Amino acid sequence: MSTEKFYDDISEEYHLIASNWDAAVRDQGRVLGKLIGGEARTVLDCSCGIGTQAIGLALQGYEVTASDLSSKAVARARAEADRLGATVGFAVSDFRELEKRVSGTFDAVISCDNSLPHLLTAPDMELSLRNVFSKLRPTGTLLMSIRDYDQILTDPPTGMPPRKYADHLGTRIYLQTWDWSKDNTYELELFLLKLQEESWKVQSYKTRYRAWKRSELDSILGEVGFENLSWLTPEDSGYYQPVLRATRS
Repeated sequence: MSTEKFYDDISEEYHLIASNWDAAVRDQGRVLGKLIGGEARTVLDCSCGIGTQAIGLALQGYEVTASDLSSKAVARARAEADRLGATVGFAVSDFRELEKRVSGTFDAVISCDNSLPHLLTAPDMELSLRNVFSKLRPTGTLLMSIRDYDQILTDPPTGMPPRKYADHLGTRIYLQTWDWSKDNTYELELFLLKLQEESWKVQSYKTRYRAWKRSELDSILGEVGFENLSWLTPEDSGYYQPVLRATRS
């Protein structure tokens, strides 16, 4: 099951799973800008997708470079940046190849929307975080958001309930099913139903995640060399998922 294929396939529809994607871009840019803080000006979004956070931060005045393993998602993000009047540099890169595929170092590196948990093993997570570390300037900031897996693993759910939206983009329903394995990984199937005339068109996309506990990630981050690790709840940060904040030594 290819993560790249999942994002290639959904790249043209991804905005439909939000109630108002353009508003989400601006809102997340404002929130993440506050979390980055300090005098940071340059940001690498190393899992940009179609540009939700990268474009939002560029509109806040940051100098943003954005990368993703999906070339189709990057192409969509480039088009959305142009449409929304944001200046963003783009690259195609897997997390594990950032050091050789993305030029320069940055004041901050972000990875949001539960992207890093596509990495299913500790060696892959460590390799990816070492590549992230290489892209940060000394004392630079890492921000990453994931689902609240510490809570989720207390009673693993079978998915996310349907959400129905009706606006100028049409009427649609979005839902997810989660099929768990014993190793704390799960196959996610995302369903998008679009009302066309009087019938529903159904599309589905599959991918796999690992439910990483915070202690597991903290251990790997420490081994890589990150310092000042702190987890921020949505109540603390204003962001919709828990956010890990750390700095490069």
